[in-house]
Amino acid sequence: MIIHSSSQGLHSLQPRPDSLQARNNGQDGSNDPGQEIPKTESAPGHQLNLAEQSQISELRRRDQEVRAHELAHLAAAGGLSKGGPTFEFALGPDGQRYAIGGEVQIDTSGVPGDPAATLQKAIQIQQAALAPAQPSAQDRSVAIAAAAMAAEARAELASQESPDSKDDAGVQRIAARINETYNAVETNMQRASSTIDLVV
Repeated sequence: MIIHSSSQGLHSLQPRPDSLQARNNGQDGSNDPGQEIPKTESAPGHQLNLAEQSQISELRRRDQEVRAHELAHLAAAGGLSKGGPTFEFALGPDGQRYAIGGEVQIDTSGVPGDPAATLQKAIQIQQAALAPAQPSAQDRSVAIAAAAMAAEARAELASQESPDSKDDAGVQRIAARINETYNAVETNMQRASSTIDLVV
């Protein structure tokens, strides 16, 4: 999951639905993305049954998936990220904490008065949002918003470079390009969403 902040404030995007329930939020050092999950051990005097062992296996799988997902966002976001990933944890029957959800905060605001810089930033935001192997629906929403921001920046650049852009025909061409770009990106994201939903 990716969290984005803009000039309108911080927006939290939720992770993909999961049957596991979070027990606490990892704001402390226990959310280190490189942290290894200990081997399955039961509490003293407690033998894990097959159901508990299966639950631990599922928690370990989810933990690895969540950490890889958030690290992909973080790596692609680069300087746009506002710190490392934050994780939600579930307590397993072995007493260990497993990451079951997470988020990365990135700056998604444009660069005032600089459409070229805004365009570069929008491209990087889109790459960060789609970096994981299976972006969530919220990740795809961030990517669509970034694509729209990029289209607006391109239009602004075109209006600065084109002498006839101030007339009505020029403005209409720019608006048409923005709409075409936005619609193409939205269509592609919807296709990606239905493909991912089928896999999940």
